[in-house]
Amino acid sequence: MKNTSTKYLFFDVDGTLVNFKKQMPDSARRALRTAQAEGHKLILCTGRSEAEVYPFLMDFGFDGYIFGSGSHVIAGDREISTHVFGSDRMARVMDLLNRNNVPLLIQMAKVGILSPNALSAFRRYRLFQVKAAQSVYDVITRAIGKVKVDVARGRYADRYPDADMVVYTDAPFGIEAAADWLAPLGLRVTPSSLEPADTSAGEITRTDVDKGVALTEWMADAGAGTDAAIAFGDGPNDLEMLEAAGTSVVMGNGVAEARERADFVTADIDDDGIAKAMVRLGLIPSDF
Repeated sequence: MKNTSTKYLFFDVDGTLVNFKKQMPDSARRALRTAQAEGHKLILCTGRSEAEVYPFLMDFGFDGYIFGSGSHVIAGDREISTHVFGSDRMARVMDLLNRNNVPLLIQMAKVGILSPNALSAFRRYRLFQVKAAQSVYDVITRAIGKVKVDVARGRYADRYPDADMVVYTDAPFGIEAAADWLAPLGLRVTPSSLEPADTSAGEITRTDVDKGVALTEWMADAGAGTDAAIAFGDGPNDLEMLEAAGTSVVMGNGVAEARERADFVTADIDDDGIAKAMVRLGLIPSDF
């Protein structure tokens, strides 16, 4: 008989579980371990591909994974669903980005592809800050995992139909213009989840794929309703997940649009926000 008190906890990574020093607060680590011991299920729900997730998270022992903002949905070691761009969508994306030589990262399940000019352009993000003596490539690799630089961007559309997200920056057009161009093929553009964000940067994904859809798929596979799901997030790509879950928690450092959708806002990530929320929800004891 299913334990009806079991809750399914969906965690975003950047800004929620892991701070911009690439660390999970010790209080969050202990809270997650305690919740798992209490019989709750832990699901990592990230915009990152599997290849881009920090090894310490992959080794943590989550009960499930949602990668690429819903592109790959996994329970244990079993894949529930996968959703990639395909050749036609990828050709449309590259038609837009190649016209202006826009710096980009193509995200796939096992590897990321960087355009050569992304090595310098991505340095503006907090996640990829480098010291004078450091290699930009090494810093990006440590931050997001296995990546390759491909100089033949004219062949990206043919080479990478298995893309699940394209992240771009420093574009000479705004997000709305990009969205209008890509919409006919079922693609959307959301503001970049990398900080600092602006209208020259965005993340391209399929319109029928998001963290909320993936959460619903995961819960259906588990034989549970979404009312048993609790979502923890902070950024623009968490909005659908927050709406799909029975309970939504947003970090104090979260963007305004996410905070507006929250059932409650917890403390910042570095002020024990995850642990405080889990105690408040009764998932773990206060003396955990």
